[in-house]
Amino acid sequence: MFKNLTLSLLVVFVQSIACFGQEKFWISNEDRYLITVDLPAPDYCSEWINQCSYRLDTKTQSLLHELDIDFSPVHQFTPTSSNETYPTLGFALEQVESKAFIDRGLTGKGVKIGIIDGGFLGAKEDPSLKHFFDKNLVKYYKDYITPNMEEYGGAIGLDDNHGTEVWQAIGGFHPSKNILYGLATESEYYLARTDHGAYEKRIEEDFLIKALEDMAKMNIKLINISLGYNLGFNDPKENYEKADMDGKTSALAKAVDHGALKKGMLIVVAAGNEGMDKWETLSTPGDARHALTVGSSKYEIWDKMNYSSIGPEFTDFVKPDVSVYSTMGTSYSTPIVTGMAACIWQLNPQLTNFEIIEIFKKAGNFYPFPNNYLGYGVPSCPKLLSILEGEEQLAPETIRTSKDHVKIDIQDSVRYIVAFHKKDERNVSSRVVYKSNDRNVKVKKMEDAHQTSVLVGKSIVEIIWE
Repeated sequence: MFKNLTLSLLVVFVQSIACFGQEKFWISNEDRYLITVDLPAPDYCSEWINQCSYRLDTKTQSLLHELDIDFSPVHQFTPTSSNETYPTLGFALEQVESKAFIDRGLTGKGVKIGIIDGGFLGAKEDPSLKHFFDKNLVKYYKDYITPNMEEYGGAIGLDDNHGTEVWQAIGGFHPSKNILYGLATESEYYLARTDHGAYEKRIEEDFLIKALEDMAKMNIKLINISLGYNLGFNDPKENYEKADMDGKTSALAKAVDHGALKKGMLIVVAAGNEGMDKWETLSTPGDARHALTVGSSKYEIWDKMNYSSIGPEFTDFVKPDVSVYSTMGTSYSTPIVTGMAACIWQLNPQLTNFEIIEIFKKAGNFYPFPNNYLGYGVPSCPKLLSILEGEEQLAPETIRTSKDHVKIDIQDSVRYIVAFHKKDERNVSSRVVYKSNDRNVKVKKMEDAHQTSVLVGKSIVEIIWE
């Protein structure tokens, strides 16, 4: 199981997020002409969706209900003061520009989300999760490890609040503090505790698979797994080898792929936090070919967090698939993506799990040049919407050269750039940071480099050495 990196970092994360609600609603232009009451001037009119957003008081809302006019909320939270401000989002939600989803009124409504984790200690008393219980959106809870323990119980010393924190990052909202943790605030939730913080045994993998199978029977299509297994088992004989992280050896990887292929499940899995350890490679089931595996990126320049695990070089597919900002481990990058996926499925329920994975890849800032450090990179909500709407995407700059160096032009705001030198199309052989002292930086070819992805802020320049 992935542990918190530091408790202090969690406090910083919590304090950095604020969301201020608004009484705004979308009304279609066709319905607008049927309304016999005066409406205020619209805040914004969209040509794409043929709707305008309005700030409506309670009386006007009631009148529209009587006229049977359909109007959908731009945002579902109630303001706590008369000084309305657009939501201030946490770093991860800000990085992925979740404002684009909020403006569409996307909340994951109608989407079932399964969370398989290590415990949900205190979830029922957590103010940021209270709306799920109040609205009867918690549909299932099962403790596979200690079934006789009280619901939402455990010990914080055993990390039994890990699942609670993951749940917050998928769709939590703290009303009195106006703190928004995740996007899927109106999804239905199904909770499974399958991991025990006091030990590491293969039986936990059995429980995880059983939970997956149970959720498939309940027709749950979206699953978050912020768990991973490689070393550290109580019995060292149960430890994995790096070669086992091939997507087809562990029972967990096989189960995840079966759920994806046969049951249509979108299973979002944390890559792991061993990037700075001797192990380095991601954990299972993050190695499953058909999982949507999530690594962790930095915030301003979308480089890899040092701790974030690296995908194996010996597979014929790239892992991780995408990456999102987190200072606390890939456990907390993963639920951000799960919340985004719930919003996508709300917007278009006809999409398959594989179509959503492909959309996430195309929305990544490294697309179409992934690597085993960050996958396809950071997906943003505006880009996800753009792809969903069929808009043509701009390809990154590509330079083919027979020289031993390339000069990359940079802007004043970019303090440094990162070159991912790759021995082939995706496997990184070395990562080099170049500090910016001028308008350009000279990137030199490494001896074994076939291609180099140069990260300049959020964008990349792909160099193909000929």
